[in-house]
Amino acid sequence: MKRVDIIFGVIGLVLSAYVFYMLDSFPNAPPGEVGADFFPYILAIGLGGTSIVLVLQSFFKKVSETVEPFNIFETGIQRAGVSLVATVIYCLALYSIGFIVCTMVYLTLMMFLLKERKYFQMVLVSGAITATIFLVFSSFLNITLPLGTIYGY
Repeated sequence: MKRVDIIFGVIGLVLSAYVFYMLDSFPNAPPGEVGADFFPYILAIGLGGTSIVLVLQSFFKKVSETVEPFNIFETGIQRAGVSLVATVIYCLALYSIGFIVCTMVYLTLMMFLLKERKYFQMVLVSGAITATIFLVFSSFLNITLPLGTIYGY
């Protein structure tokens, strides 16, 4: 396990350095404004920092840990797989079906996977979150979210 932590820590550091290198090609923002490079810069700092912590931790921890075998039939693993597939389908269907419908169905499914069984509350919360995100992006940030080609938009 120690070797795997070091390998993934180094991969994270290399990826973080690559992001820092690519940030030079981003356009410069006017003084006092946040540019396009701000969010990738924050992510690269986070990735680099956690990678350094992972490598340092692997040097200072004892090797006596036992590794449990990977079992695909565990409920948590299966739910993670379903959520991964649902996320891919959500991303693929977003432009054809639209943000509002896809997000409501996706959030309801995610709550169902998290063992929420109050169906009215699930639909209500999904609708509220979807409406809030849609209003924030369209009204305050002036970013249009896909409404779907099925509806002619």
